[in-house]
Amino acid sequence: MKVHVWMLVCVVALAAAFSSGARAQQDSEDTKQFWPEVDLYFPLNEKFRLFFLATTTKAQETRENTEGQVGAHLDYHLYRRVSLRTGYRYGFSLGGSDPFKEHRIIFEQTLRQPLPLQVLLSDRNREDLRWVNGEFSARYRNRVTLEREFKLLNRAFTPYGSAEGFYDSRFNTWNRNRLAVGVQIAFKRGTPLIKLIHPKEQFVLDLYVTRQNDSRSQPSRVKALGMAFNIYF
Repeated sequence: MKVHVWMLVCVVALAAAFSSGARAQQDSEDTKQFWPEVDLYFPLNEKFRLFFLATTTKAQETRENTEGQVGAHLDYHLYRRVSLRTGYRYGFSLGGSDPFKEHRIIFEQTLRQPLPLQVLLSDRNREDLRWVNGEFSARYRNRVTLEREFKLLNRAFTPYGSAEGFYDSRFNTWNRNRLAVGVQIAFKRGTPLIKLIHPKEQFVLDLYVTRQNDSRSQPSRVKALGMAFNIYF
């Protein structure tokens, strides 16, 4: 019964986010986008794995892809609750009036802390070294996530919520924030995902909605639907 209640809460939250986004679209400069993504994970041993990413941004108004990004990373499981990541990403425009190319080196440190009621708290710190059209800048990002895993038909369903802040050296200020709510669905039966940092032989669908506000970029407000396919080998 508790599983159904949490699933209902998640669905209602997703619907509420879309509803508020629709109202905001009429009253402000909100832009609606779709963020599809494919993530591939290849374990090297018990401590290391490779992570490859491909994603794009699609504008809902025009149904056109506006930008894309690909990346390769190395993950290191330092302790049971601590993981590290370093990698490279290449971003590029896909049409539109603002062409760009970005080379980005990233460093991440994630701490996971179990809380009462089987809730998991994750605190991810990330540093980006960026070269956008040849100009260098740095960015710091901190994201806090709360999640709770449930079992239904021996599969894992994990509703979650997150909040992230961005500090950009180009403006010397916290110019961007991002709020998200979603659910991860494991398609292979087995060990609960929330207990693993490096799942194996698993396929996970991550569905979420996010609201992004940025005081230094256009569009300044974005409402996005995200869909990530996470494939663990």
